[in-house]
Amino acid sequence: MFRSRFVVAVCAALYFAALASLAFVIAPGSNGRFWFWTTLAFVPVGVFLVCMFGRRRWWAALAFSVVAAAWLEAAQTVWMPAGYADVVDILLASIGAGTGVALAVAVSSWRAHSRRTRGARLTKSTSKLSSNRRASASNSAAPLNLDR
Repeated sequence: MFRSRFVVAVCAALYFAALASLAFVIAPGSNGRFWFWTTLAFVPVGVFLVCMFGRRRWWAALAFSVVAAAWLEAAQTVWMPAGYADVVDILLASIGAGTGVALAVAVSSWRAHSRRTRGARLTKSTSKLSSNRRASASNSAAPLNLDR
């Protein structure tokens, strides 16, 4: 468990670093055509944060991703040319992160449900097997000792 969370944290850190560095690249002639990519880029952010925080803390993953989007836009306001940062980008990034959070919660809930039902089926079949063994062992009589 620790190893998988560590791997997820390392992958998330690398993705967040790449996303932050790409946020400061000026796209020539964008004219608002990159709204889809802004939304799509934040889907993995939501997935990574749910994987790190857990399914029950989905709200924290969503809140952190919205704060990250707002922080990126604030940083663009300070360090990029005027007019590069846009409030709509925060909304689009939040929609993308919300999609990622919903996707990660749905997949993890489905996996947990399938594990529970598979475990219940295995337990039920194992209990039938053990009850059959007990029944067959109790039905058999002790062997007769005819040597006396």
